[in-house]
Amino acid sequence: MNLEGIKEKLRRVRCYHTANEIEMIIKQAQDNEISYLKFMDNILDNELSTRRKNRIKKNLKKSGFPQIRTIEEFDFNFQTSITKRLSKEWFCFDWIEQRSNKIFMGPPGVGKTHLALSLGYSAIMEHYKVRFYTMQDLMEEMILSDDEKGFDIFLKKLLKHDLLIIDELGYLPLKPRYSNLFFQLINNCYEYRSVLITSNKFYKEWGELFGNQTIAGAILDRLLHHSESIVLQGDSYRLKDVSENISRRVYKKQDSPGMVHSTSAKPSLHSPSLNHSKQKIKRNEKLDENNKPGV
Repeated sequence: MNLEGIKEKLRRVRCYHTANEIEMIIKQAQDNEISYLKFMDNILDNELSTRRKNRIKKNLKKSGFPQIRTIEEFDFNFQTSITKRLSKEWFCFDWIEQRSNKIFMGPPGVGKTHLALSLGYSAIMEHYKVRFYTMQDLMEEMILSDDEKGFDIFLKKLLKHDLLIIDELGYLPLKPRYSNLFFQLINNCYEYRSVLITSNKFYKEWGELFGNQTIAGAILDRLLHHSESIVLQGDSYRLKDVSENISRRVYKKQDSPGMVHSTSAKPSLHSPSLNHSKQKIKRNEKLDENNKPGV
């Protein structure tokens, strides 16, 4: 049996990664004089590890994340509405296993999207499938699929994910027809898939947002049955960054080399320019006296 024959058999049993790296694995085994059992264990470890990396890469690509955020980057000193201890409980992902939901509410810039993205990223690292949408993008896709008579197919694809993240709910009001599409989505996710929502609107405002108190009530009824609501308060991260950047620019400008401050620009009482001005004033006064009538 030659090496190419072994590679072909590995591919038949779908061990493609091992087939591609079999020379390296054999060389390591020869160099380290490992047992047959250890050799077999190394083959399986290599195959499983590469599959895991490729699966994570694939799920990240399909997630729709606008950027990668981690909980380590979150500033708990600035955003004090939640604690590290509380957030650590979320990253165990028992709530995904239980098909529960998370709803982050608060004004713009307080960290809702950062938390949602970091939870989504960590969930993918733990082998969950995650799909991220802004509310506007989600509604556009649902409306388009409904117009093309493919809404059921769209829902079926969406429900293959373990976690659906909907960001920025509340910035745009919805027409009754579109509210009904959103209700169908939440109804299909109920006790089947987890939903994470970020919103600048509190629950009492959702009736106005969806243009129908009945639909809003039905959506909340399904979302809140198995959920945790988190209210984030405080100032905006973005405005904080803008303020700090402005302060740094002003400080840098004041301390630029060669810059003369206005206090040092005052002329000395004994400076030549000031003495010259005084002499000129005296000459003019003398000329005025000589030109007076009768003199």
